[in-house]
Amino acid sequence: MFFNSTLPHFSQLITGLEYLRDHNKIELRYKLELYHYPVHIFRIDYNGLSLFFDMSDNSKIDWKIYEESDFYIKRMLLKTDYRQYNKLIPFGLNYSVFYENYYLKYLFLKKWGLLKYSLKYFKVLSKIIGINDSISNNCLDNMDAAPFLGKQILFKARLWDPDNNETDWKKKERVILNEGRISINRLLKRKYNKHFKGGIQKDTFSITQCPDVLLTKKEYHKSTYLKELKVSSIGMVNRGLENSISWKMGEYVAHSIAIITSSIDKFELPGNFKEGENYLKYESVEECLEMTELLFNDDALRAKIQNNNEIYYLNYLHPGAKITQIFNCINEKGKA
Repeated sequence: MFFNSTLPHFSQLITGLEYLRDHNKIELRYKLELYHYPVHIFRIDYNGLSLFFDMSDNSKIDWKIYEESDFYIKRMLLKTDYRQYNKLIPFGLNYSVFYENYYLKYLFLKKWGLLKYSLKYFKVLSKIIGINDSISNNCLDNMDAAPFLGKQILFKARLWDPDNNETDWKKKERVILNEGRISINRLLKRKYNKHFKGGIQKDTFSITQCPDVLLTKKEYHKSTYLKELKVSSIGMVNRGLENSISWKMGEYVAHSIAIITSSIDKFELPGNFKEGENYLKYESVEECLEMTELLFNDDALRAKIQNNNEIYYLNYLHPGAKITQIFNCINEKGKA
């Protein structure tokens, strides 16, 4: 693996590779090759094949890199592109997850500027310093759970300040995202009270927008959130930036939660991840509330979706399973 950037989007990929190496499924070597490609791209030499992993939040394909690749593994892969271009492979749902990694832990010895990144792989130090996105919180052993049988709804979110972006359509996108996140939180808090764990991360922008649903630093901390994931049965997802699938989706699936989400219909995902089986879909705040009511009251439907997501996690989302599926797909396409 050619280490190209410190973008957090790659933690699941790296964890999958390390997990397979640790279980004697692959041989793995790293080479430091910073910023040789755009920061959302990693290159892997797999049995002589050049694989490029594109983890960006948008659905754009870098056609120059596509031409250079033997296979191009894309996170936000459109179904229309997948059907048209045979070197494309879906990466699928993404979330932050860490695994013990000696190379990355001491990567700063090769380049001092990478110290902040390497600290993420020191369990005690990252906890003391308070690095949220690190192995102290997001280690693989702490990032999944069997279905929770009670009725508990979860939706925590952050807001995006539209004025932090100069592009008009991105400003408008952030306004719409913020309005949806605030409205859903307010309505769920009012209706479900003790059955709802949610709110908006407190910062200088959110204070001006929704002071009634703000979360303290402790309430929004990743360690608190992970504990709540394990005792939740229903989770809300709304689209991320640039219409991407939120990382919450991956976290919810890993914790066997029944999901209510804005549409993900246009994206290609590995396996059989289906509406009505793994998630329910909404197009408006009102419809989100209807789906919540349905799952809250229908124990059988909620349990079915939770169980299906546990199975999907084990087969397609667990980092080791995900990378195995990608390699298997490449092997099959290579034979063809």
